[in-house]
Amino acid sequence: MMRAVVKIVVLLGVASALCVAFWPARRPTHTVRSSVLPPVAEASPEREQPAALPRPPAVVPASLAVAPVQAVALPDEASLMSTLRALGDSDPERSLQLARAAEQRFPGSQDAAERSWYVCKSLVNLERFSDAREEAKRMGNEHPDTSWTADVARHLLVNPPDLPENPAL
Repeated sequence: MMRAVVKIVVLLGVASALCVAFWPARRPTHTVRSSVLPPVAEASPEREQPAALPRPPAVVPASLAVAPVQAVALPDEASLMSTLRALGDSDPERSLQLARAAEQRFPGSQDAAERSWYVCKSLVNLERFSDAREEAKRMGNEHPDTSWTADVARHLLVNPPDLPENPAL
C-alpha cells in the first residue's frame, strides 16, 4: 500500500510540474513594491495628466493597398464625332452628353455646327422641344451659313415638331 501512495504522490508532483510549465503565466493582481525602486507617486486630480502619445500609423497590408489613379485619356475630336455618328437615334441621352462635352472641349472647330445639330436632334428625340428650339436659335447665331443650321432651322423653327402644322402654308 505504501507503494501505491508513493506512486500517487509522484504522479501528482509530475502533473503539477507539467501544469506550471505549460499553464499561461498570470499577472499578480497586487503590486509588489521593491525597496530598490522609488515609490510611485499617486496621481492627484489637481495634477495635469500627460498628453497621450500619438498612435503609430496603421500598416496596410499589400493586398489592401490601392493603386494610384491614372488619368484616363480623353478621346480626340474625331473619335467623339465618329461615336456621335454611330449612335444616331439609338441613345439620345448619351448623344446629348457626348455632344455637349465635345462642345466644351472643342468650341471653335470645324465640326462645331454638326455637333450642335446632334444636340438639337438629341433634344428632339428626348421630346425636349423648347430646349431644342433654344439650341436652334443659338446655332443660327453661332453658325449662320452652314447646311447643318439650315436643316435645324427648317425642322425646329419653321415647322416645329411639337406644334400643329400651319394650314396657311
